[in-house]
Amino acid sequence: MSPAAQSPTKAIQAEFDLGLVVGQTPQPFLRWAGGKRRLASTLIETFPAEFDPLKHKFFEPFVGGGALSFALGNSHADIFVSGHMLVINDANPELINTYKVVRDSVDNLITELRKLSKKVNSKNYYEIRSNIPAGKIPRAARFIYLNKTCYNGLWRVNSKGEFNVPFDKSSSSNLFNEEVLRACSARLKCATITNMSFEKSVAGAKKGDLVYFDPPYLPLTPTASFAAYAKEGFTQDDHELLASTIDKLTRKGVYVLMSNSDTPLTRKIFREHLTLRRLLMRRTMSATGHSRHSVYEILGMNYKHLHGSAMGALELVSRPRKIKT
Repeated sequence: MSPAAQSPTKAIQAEFDLGLVVGQTPQPFLRWAGGKRRLASTLIETFPAEFDPLKHKFFEPFVGGGALSFALGNSHADIFVSGHMLVINDANPELINTYKVVRDSVDNLITELRKLSKKVNSKNYYEIRSNIPAGKIPRAARFIYLNKTCYNGLWRVNSKGEFNVPFDKSSSSNLFNEEVLRACSARLKCATITNMSFEKSVAGAKKGDLVYFDPPYLPLTPTASFAAYAKEGFTQDDHELLASTIDKLTRKGVYVLMSNSDTPLTRKIFREHLTLRRLLMRRTMSATGHSRHSVYEILGMNYKHLHGSAMGALELVSRPRKIKT
């Protein structure tokens, strides 16, 4: 039986979710809108029984805050993906630079962050926001500073690609946790980290590999979007390209798991490519800070789920005739 054929050790996974297993389960070092920290254990439980992380790679083309990739870095859990078998990607060049610096230069990064920790106020925030330093390490420190001090931890850019989120007056000077950063650095050792389009980032996926897509969600309403995450945006056409990419991966024998919003358009675009189920999630990010509420989200997969798993208990929305679950 492959490691993924077993249900993850729930006690260990729960400790990850609470951040209690210091040195074993690295926590994400960033705040992230739409992050999967709360959902990580459910996602891991839905992995296909045939996925063997000793032989096959795990891809996360929209890595964002990396909650799932970090959760899979717990060597004491039933499903452990080593750095050698981890491929993460994102369209945000500043985010990817930060991941690389955390992996390769964590000591120098910590030194820079200690300097910035003394500059957490509105005046310094807007000065730092408007100036992008030249070096990779100062850029990474700036990214973490902005992530921890901007409103709601939201990353949003204008049409010129300029970060434009305002200062959060309630920001703490505690920009980082050294132990967490070092654990994340160790987890990312030997990982492949790229900044390219999502479809290119998975072009090398082979039969038996597993890809988790967590794209910018289709908006629940015309005004629900946070505006652009990247200057190019992520449109309906991009979601349709994602569906086409999933179809190509399926034909190659690559396992695919996807998260998205539950909208009629989501169902229409992906119903012929994935088995869709929905779950109720508490949204922790909002544009106003006053409209947080529970909403349904879609989980889609192109493989048979583990009967008796959390996924199997979710409401079935649709499934293509070619996938039997």
